[in-house]
Amino acid sequence: SRPVTSLMPPEHVAVPLEARTKRSVLEQLVEVAGRTWKIWEPAAVLKAVQDREELCTTAFDNGVAIPHARQPLPDVMDDSVVAFGRTYSGIPCGAPNNSLTDLFFLVACRDTRTHLQVLARLGRMIQRSGFVEALRAAETDEAAYQVIVEAEQAVG
Repeated sequence: SRPVTSLMPPEHVAVPLEARTKRSVLEQLVEVAGRTWKIWEPAAVLKAVQDREELCTTAFDNGVAIPHARQPLPDVMDDSVVAFGRTYSGIPCGAPNNSLTDLFFLVACRDTRTHLQVLARLGRMIQRSGFVEALRAAETDEAAYQVIVEAEQAVG
């Protein structure tokens, strides 16, 4: 299986993400994910992710959201991508307990298998003790990336 970090080069990390609304978070994450030119049609990815969010939020009650498309997107990208951004302050994204969201992992995959593996692995990483706190404490893109790499190694 492909590690999350194999789909997420350091350029796909934005700390901080300059966004104050859910919509602008999604727009900027797609832009960040497009930095390595893997996405041919950013607008199609954005629409797929927005459509999925309208069905049901991807926000958890610990301040993390994993926006993703419901279906694989083989026609609009060269390879599957994951991007991460942290906003300065929490944004209402419909988390179960109405808590705010400030940590965002965008997942856009070309095939179902990769999509499910990435979501499962991110889920395990997010449940790791100290991971969310370490992401919030990371002051730079590089520091946040390192936190993600170490968490992924730890979940195996």
